[in-house]
Amino acid sequence: MRLRGFFVVAALVAAQLGVAVGQQAATTAKTQAPSGLSLSFDALHGQLTASGYTVKAHPLQATTTSVTGTVNLTITINLVSKTGHWTRIPCAAILIGGEADTSVPLVDGGIETASGDAMVDWKTKTATCTLSIPYEWTLITDASAGEGLFVGFAAAEVGQGDNTTRSTIQIGGPMPLPATGTTTTLAFTTTL
Repeated sequence: MRLRGFFVVAALVAAQLGVAVGQQAATTAKTQAPSGLSLSFDALHGQLTASGYTVKAHPLQATTTSVTGTVNLTITINLVSKTGHWTRIPCAAILIGGEADTSVPLVDGGIETASGDAMVDWKTKTATCTLSIPYEWTLITDASAGEGLFVGFAAAEVGQGDNTTRSTIQIGGPMPLPATGTTTTLAFTTTL
């Protein structure tokens, strides 16, 4: 079943949908996250990964379209937990976009990631993570397929001895797939 927009993240992350990037009107029933899809964050290495999906393999043909762009993200993290000045705040983001079939789960497009360390302002007890994710995906032209983009992000507090004391993973979307060649700027706020 092809839906307008598409999937990301199983019920675990869907429950944390406090950050909505945008909602695209559905031409069929509601967009739903397929079971089995999840995100995990390795805070020590700054890696946010998705599992439980398949990237569709297809031969390049005359009916393919190349979609390019960049997503610039700013994640503001309010530090409300008791943290020490030795705390490091790793952060990461993931894009999943293109055409999707949520009943399988199958994506014809791609998955892109970026990671870094947030800059901490101890006076305001905030950390700011700025990430830029360029993408280029080849899509098979399919007038009946839904296109969309999900953006997931994660942040964690890593203290002395590389102990992760708190973490968060959140998802926004679906949003319409941006026009090719454009730069999309998004801002999120979360709390650790």
